[in-house]
Amino acid sequence: MPSEQGAKPPFSPQGRAESRHGNFNPDALGTAWETFRMFAVQLMCAGGAGAVAKTAVAPLERVKILLQVQPMSKVPASEMYRGLRDALRRIPQREGGLRALYRGNGANVLRLVPEVGFKFVIHDQFKIMFAPADGSPLGILEKLCAGAATGVMKTLLFYPLDLARTRITADTSRSYAARHYPGVRACLSDTLQREGVRGLYRGVALSMAGIVPYLSVSFTAYDQLKQRLPDDRASRQSWWFPFLKIGCGAAAAASAQALTYPLDTVRRRLQMSGAQGQAQAYWGAVHCVRQMVQKEGV
Repeated sequence: MPSEQGAKPPFSPQGRAESRHGNFNPDALGTAWETFRMFAVQLMCAGGAGAVAKTAVAPLERVKILLQVQPMSKVPASEMYRGLRDALRRIPQREGGLRALYRGNGANVLRLVPEVGFKFVIHDQFKIMFAPADGSPLGILEKLCAGAATGVMKTLLFYPLDLARTRITADTSRSYAARHYPGVRACLSDTLQREGVRGLYRGVALSMAGIVPYLSVSFTAYDQLKQRLPDDRASRQSWWFPFLKIGCGAAAAASAQALTYPLDTVRRRLQMSGAQGQAQAYWGAVHCVRQMVQKEGV
């Protein structure tokens, strides 16, 4: 007969706790909470930094979009912007002050936090998915694949916000009451009613064709450049080290932007085609490219 010494009564508090929790480890809950807290802090910091950076360059972004799509507008050729300096000077005069330079920035900032969170979580998962089976570090091909997969999923999820940002930014109405789209909600609602779900994703195929090489090149270039930074503790703690990382990011983004700029121009044209106040100018990417080359040249 087995000894009953040290046996736990089946209905004792300790017995019920073990039965209910099984192998539950309270420390695991604390670790999970700490991981989530750190992720939330990183997400807010990255999102906040991105919002500040986007706002700082918003006038340049608006000028770029206006120069890309203004040939589609009904504005006389004599009144079109002739370049960066001309646009920065005349936009406040024509559209009601310096605030006009930031039109569309709210829609751009609105998509930052979910996009940054998505990149944090999904891109790392794709890097694990494409990692070599032998455990060796990721090569350039694996990094390109992870960046491309992240780009496709990000585009499918957040494309309507990008379309709304383009349409709001390209609106050159002089007064708030005359605007076609007063805000993001109005733009998305009107587009859905007039053009259906397909309208919210107008140009998405070309966007994915552009975002795949863009993110692939930018992620890969950044990783390759970052590996060339000094790795000793003294360098990483120096005041100039963060500026080196910023320089790596800027160089990677500039390289990717230069590579995909023609696709970005065609994408913006497709996003504006059929918008409120615009005729259906293009029936697809090929038609858009053909028309642009015939009328405006390369």
